[in-house]
Amino acid sequence: MPTSKFSPDTLKSQILPEGGFATNERYQVIFTGLPSGIDPDSKTNIRLQFLCDSVAIPTKSIAAVDKFIYGVSYQVPYRQTFAEVSMNFLVTDKMKEKVFFDNWQKKIVNETTGDLKFYNNYTCDIIIKRFSKSASDFIDPMYEIKIDRAWPSIVSEVQLNHAGGGEPIRLPVTFQYKKWRHVGGATTPQVTAD
Repeated sequence: MPTSKFSPDTLKSQILPEGGFATNERYQVIFTGLPSGIDPDSKTNIRLQFLCDSVAIPTKSIAAVDKFIYGVSYQVPYRQTFAEVSMNFLVTDKMKEKVFFDNWQKKIVNETTGDLKFYNNYTCDIIIKRFSKSASDFIDPMYEIKIDRAWPSIVSEVQLNHAGGGEPIRLPVTFQYKKWRHVGGATTPQVTAD
């Protein structure tokens, strides 16, 4: 593969046709197929699309094991692994966002008996869309993933303090899930089988 001499103009010629560098402030998080009865006013789920203050596209890694037949050992893959995903949500004054996640955790474990519920009854899918910095309609994402069978494993503490100066409350929530996959975007790559 031929290499090009580096210069600012060479860098610009590679970056500018692709829209420049991606920025991280245009995204949307959507919960689909939620368990019934967790939304306190049937509108909280819609608000959460706008109140997700931060989210990360989660890690996907391939676990490996040593292979040794003769000579030097080397690593070979044996399965995919997925790290938990964390989100922060802004909370409105009526605290319905906190109630939403409290109710969701009640669907997982009975608060009185400690009995665990059925997996299919408390999981949902989460869509994360990242939009172009030039997007005005927020309809066609540049990159989109689907997180399958997610559930809130940690609904973190809510910080309250007199010296906070009226800052908005943020609610950190950590999700476990089965897997995530790239499902779309303006430039969805086509993968062919070898």
